[in-house]
Amino acid sequence: MLGIERQNYIIRLLEEKKFLRLSELVEQLHASEATIRRDLNTLERKGRLLRVHGGAKLLSKLIHEKGMSEKKNLHLQEKQKIAKLASKYLEDGQKIYLDAGSTVEALIPYLEEKKNIEIVTNGYSHLSHLLGKGIPTYLIAGRVKEKTQSLVGARAVLSLRDFYFDIAFLGANSMNEETFMTPDPEEAIVKEAVVRRANKSYILADSSKWGQEPGIVFAGKEDVILITEEEGK
Repeated sequence: MLGIERQNYIIRLLEEKKFLRLSELVEQLHASEATIRRDLNTLERKGRLLRVHGGAKLLSKLIHEKGMSEKKNLHLQEKQKIAKLASKYLEDGQKIYLDAGSTVEALIPYLEEKKNIEIVTNGYSHLSHLLGKGIPTYLIAGRVKEKTQSLVGARAVLSLRDFYFDIAFLGANSMNEETFMTPDPEEAIVKEAVVRRANKSYILADSSKWGQEPGIVFAGKEDVILITEEEGK
């Protein structure tokens, strides 16, 4: 079992039991105690669980996540401004990753101007817009998350192994001066994997995301470049 799959399985077990002893995890995952300890340390750093004496317990999701249909109608002017600012980084011939989400979706009209580009996305709501413009597009595998109209989880991370990106555009649910976050562990691991496979990664997020309640960290300020509507002032 791959590390990402093992860690995802640990989270699923914790969602059922809320607390697991280290010895239980060693037995269920057929892994060494040292391996499980490393997994628990990794998951704790990402904000997905809390290490306690003898094992680990689940951290509850702290952010109420809005659905895609609700998000589309929020901060429309800001999203358009962000998309216009982000479009200056688009070039002919690029391999581009588009994250699911309404802010990234606002960038799609600018792609039509570019030649020989290739799009990879986990946002199945983007497909009609991209294919309608004749843009070559790949949809990755993964678990369907209807609320955000995205594909997420360990299967999505595995399918990303087939791709490298010149540039990636990602959304975030919350951010502070140091990190960018999402409330869903299965989304976080996908975003994190994309950042590792992209030459440059941009976070497209309006200023309402500052100071939101903390979620699961998927990138630090050293990993990505933030674009907000405030740059256009």
